Amino acid sequence: MPATIIENFNPNDPRTEGEKYLLEMFRTSTRFEGWTVFEQPHINSMKPDFVLTNPQKGILIIEVKDWNLNSEVYNRNGYIRGTDGNYYKSNPINQVEYYKKNILHYQLLSSVNLSERFSRYFSCIETIVYFHYATKHAAMNYCNAFDSHTKVWTKIDIDYIGNSENRLNHNEHTYALSRNYSSFSQNGLLENLVSELNLQLQHADYNYERRQPFTLTSDQKKLASLSPGSIRRWSGVAGSGKSIIIAEKATQAAKIDKQVLILSFNITLRHYLRDLCSQQFGPGKYQGERKKLKSHITISHFHDFLKLLLTEHQLEVNFDDENENEGYEITLMKAANDYFQSHAIKPHLKFDYILIDEGQDFKADWIRFLKNFFTDRGELFIVYDKAQNLYGHGVWIEDSEQIKDIGFRGKPGHLKYTHRLPNKIVQKIALVRQKLQLDGEDILLAKQEQESFFQKTFWHNYRPHTRLEKLQQIEQHLRHLYGSNQLEDITILTTNENTGAEIVKYVNNLGAETSHVYDLNRQQDRERRRVEKWKFQGGTGRLKVSSYHSFKGWQTPNVLLILDSPTTNYNGEQIIMGNPPLEAVQNALFISMSRVKGRADNGEYTFTCLNYLPEYDHLSSIFDGHFEVELPF
Repeated sequence: MPATIIENFNPNDPRTEGEKYLLEMFRTSTRFEGWTVFEQPHINSMKPDFVLTNPQKGILIIEVKDWNLNSEVYNRNGYIRGTDGNYYKSNPINQVEYYKKNILHYQLLSSVNLSERFSRYFSCIETIVYFHYATKHAAMNYCNAFDSHTKVWTKIDIDYIGNSENRLNHNEHTYALSRNYSSFSQNGLLENLVSELNLQLQHADYNYERRQPFTLTSDQKKLASLSPGSIRRWSGVAGSGKSIIIAEKATQAAKIDKQVLILSFNITLRHYLRDLCSQQFGPGKYQGERKKLKSHITISHFHDFLKLLLTEHQLEVNFDDENENEGYEITLMKAANDYFQSHAIKPHLKFDYILIDEGQDFKADWIRFLKNFFTDRGELFIVYDKAQNLYGHGVWIEDSEQIKDIGFRGKPGHLKYTHRLPNKIVQKIALVRQKLQLDGEDILLAKQEQESFFQKTFWHNYRPHTRLEKLQQIEQHLRHLYGSNQLEDITILTTNENTGAEIVKYVNNLGAETSHVYDLNRQQDRERRRVEKWKFQGGTGRLKVSSYHSFKGWQTPNVLLILDSPTTNYNGEQIIMGNPPLEAVQNALFISMSRVKGRADNGEYTFTCLNYLPEYDHLSSIFDGHFEVELPF
């Protein structure tokens, strides 16, 4: 039998001759028995030409180009002449490799397990560019593909592959097609990955948990109601429901067939927003309605959205420059703006609703750029918290000069009541601010609640002499929390990457699985951090260990804050302390305390700070009494 083909014919975008030729091979060649072929699937605003899956062999992503490379429109090394006469870098290898990276890192939860079993997990998805009219030599030269993992096929390759009698070579034709079983198929890992991807590509209910949507307050409902034609900004205190309002507004819009873009700044927050939208959508009013979660809502972080735009318009994205530092996004926005001056934006990248969470981390120029992709038929809506401005962007959103030409009218709205933060936590935040003489807007309680014996806040001052002594102190408190909680409900927050990496390695050696955001080699390597951040997701059953920056927007019943200097380092067992920047310590205290949420079943929570900074010892008087636990070694 040939492949199972999930067709997606669009009369407004008819198939090219190359796409027809490939489809015919999939339909007729017995080599593709057991494969599922998805034609132009739509996944989080990405539209690869073909995705092929086989639970025993692997996954293929194919991009088809019917280009005549002999034409002067195409220049060697991946340049294509635009309608404005200028040449643009447009190497399709970058396009398929972006699809691969994004699908693995942001769309598939089961890829976390695969990545931890196989160091070369990335090769479970193989990428191909098919040139229907070009010769092999011309196609390889155009793509500069001689050192690329992506395969370049031409019509001769398709004819050879289509004949099931021919023996295939993995260097030319992919491992997945040349072997009977993938090395990733052991223990069902590849099968789980393929199953999850198939459900994603079919917009099925792969991750719907039978949880009730959050019930919004009257103020939250009013703000979450759709308001077409508006451009608005609302600030809100911690726990006021900003992310829930974003999710509710997004799902309402999707249900009436509007296209929605949700953006965050942090990579880690996009996973939380995805799960929140799934919960808030509810079971649906009719069978199949929940498919709109995939077909109508795109969730990304800002820098990755820039890469998506360039990739979908076949402009090269240089992954090696993805430092996400000052200047990186400026380069990408300029490339996009230059191109869109003379080229139309693809329809699937125009959005009726653009919703931004943690807007204080954005910049005014980013919002002006995003308006290019706004249809004006819905809303551009931004929520933010002035107290959580961690990236030095200032409170741009309230600066009359910076917000010119964005379209805000009047003063920003404000959500002043917290609905998530427990009473005691709100009181402790106020007392810490008072002790440290910090300014900050008051967090008001929506309702008073009776304090429970199991709602505790602790502060412990420690002066360890060695690295091991410090780690054993942390283990003591972790074991105490684990005595009455699942690991999933415990989060360790740090002010220092070196300390975070040491904790992760120590806890892993104890046999506990962790999700974290660090370079464990302690070299502050951005790519290693990014690899861990995409694996930082809810629902994994793991202990979370995170910087306080990356945990913004999340919530947990149990926070264990390790308060030491951001410049702390370790030389063997020696602890090297630096001078703690005052602002960083203050931010860490506020962010970590504001992430606490009582358990849904009984309201229990704990906030524990292990303080290694003598100048903050006096804060211990604000918090509850100590507990005593015997060390387990």
